[in-house]
Amino acid sequence: MNLSQEKMVLLLKDRQIKATSKRMEVLTLIANYNSAIPYSSLQKSLQGFDRVTLYRTLNTLLDGGVIHKASVSTDEVYYAMCRHYCTSEKHHHKHIHFKCTACKSVSCVETTSPISIEVPNASVQEIEIEVKGICETCLQV
Repeated sequence: MNLSQEKMVLLLKDRQIKATSKRMEVLTLIANYNSAIPYSSLQKSLQGFDRVTLYRTLNTLLDGGVIHKASVSTDEVYYAMCRHYCTSEKHHHKHIHFKCTACKSVSCVETTSPISIEVPNASVQEIEIEVKGICETCLQV
């Protein structure tokens, strides 16, 4: 999801988040990455950031419904852009996260049918599904 600087500023403004240079830098990396971006890639790309600043910036964007964690099942956390329907109150993800076991990339994949799970005597608020396999690029190699 490539976003222009202007659209990023408007997105942050809509979520009542100040568009600081640090937030814009992190958001630009996440928005322009070809899949969900691993935390280690963010760290490597953001040389001027200390660990605490990056952590706080990511949490601000997470809390604002701008980004989401696409995968946390391994030692690496992956971040991806939220769609327009997420808010600071609730993330509304109706997709799965696909992790390629060959190249380790993680991507958000929209499903062809709605995801619905019912738990007896409970109210389901979020569903997180991670599917693992070989991506299209690795299958062609």
